[in-house]
Amino acid sequence: MKPVHLGTSLLLFAALAACGDATAPSGEAALQAGSAASSLPDPSDILAALPPEAQPYGLDVYSAKCISCHGDLGQGIDNNPALRGLTPAAMQQKLLDYRAGKTLGAQTAVMAQAVAGLSDAEIAAVSIYAGE
Repeated sequence: MKPVHLGTSLLLFAALAACGDATAPSGEAALQAGSAASSLPDPSDILAALPPEAQPYGLDVYSAKCISCHGDLGQGIDNNPALRGLTPAAMQQKLLDYRAGKTLGAQTAVMAQAVAGLSDAEIAAVSIYAGE
């Protein structure tokens, strides 16, 4: 190896080493990073983890649980809000929060009852179906 190439290689190695290590953050830094990002898997990933015959259909769940209050197209009926504008991930989070008993607005009791018996896969399926 020529001396110039060796020097360049050493300089490059030193520069890369100075950039820091690529290990995952630990302790409080990991908690802060985790809280900034959603800890929920994507709704599609939940369904993909199931065998095809066990995957619920979002339309079936929507027809059974949502259509009477939110309308055929998610436009909302009476005082019930429209679902337009919610991403599948945001809808999944709201439905899981309702199922967990969190208060999210005036219709919390109705929504908690509507989603009480839904599985994670059913929530993922209806989120994908009704989300943007």
